[in-house]
Amino acid sequence: MVACAGITQQDPNEYINAADYDRLKLVSTQPGVKIYRYLNPEFKRSDYRAVMVDPIVLYQAAEKDLGKTGISEETIYRIRNTMDISMRQLVRKQFGISYKPGQRVARLSTAITGVIVEGGAFRPKQLVPISTVLKAAGKGTYIGGSQPQLMVEAKLLDSVSGKLLGEGVYLVSSEQFRREVDSPEKFQALASQWVKTAIGVASGLR
Repeated sequence: MVACAGITQQDPNEYINAADYDRLKLVSTQPGVKIYRYLNPEFKRSDYRAVMVDPIVLYQAAEKDLGKTGISEETIYRIRNTMDISMRQLVRKQFGISYKPGQRVARLSTAITGVIVEGGAFRPKQLVPISTVLKAAGKGTYIGGSQPQLMVEAKLLDSVSGKLLGEGVYLVSSEQFRREVDSPEKFQALASQWVKTAIGVASGLR
């Protein structure tokens, strides 16, 4: 997630340290979907009164491959803006919201990206644009011996110390992603659900 520092990312070869994800445990398996979680054993929701919400990161450059009608820079901005609003509404309802760091304030960071996973265990090693996941499903493309998958990641941190309180990952296979997404609008609707799930997992709500 640290590598995804903007609305879009042009470089499709962003490598990440798989060891950073060793703390995650598989908590749910559905057709084409896996959900992973880490909860800091010292984290207590009652210790926090509000949550800061960082803008969501979409790892995707503007092109014509995300859905039948394509996706432009304007569409990326619109999707991200709409999801930012819905995330803040969710956080305000469930936790209370803050617009600056402080004592008893947590910080929520979320990202949606394509990812290459090494082996059968969850060891992500490379970030790729979201559209690469769609292309892989349609063409049977492999990168480094693995098919790209969609990863929705949510991290809850202490806003002052930066200590990780919880993390949730919603992992979608390329086949499942392509089956469910046929337009930017459908992607926006589904992504909002995935983000909501990832946030719930990261905060211990589900």
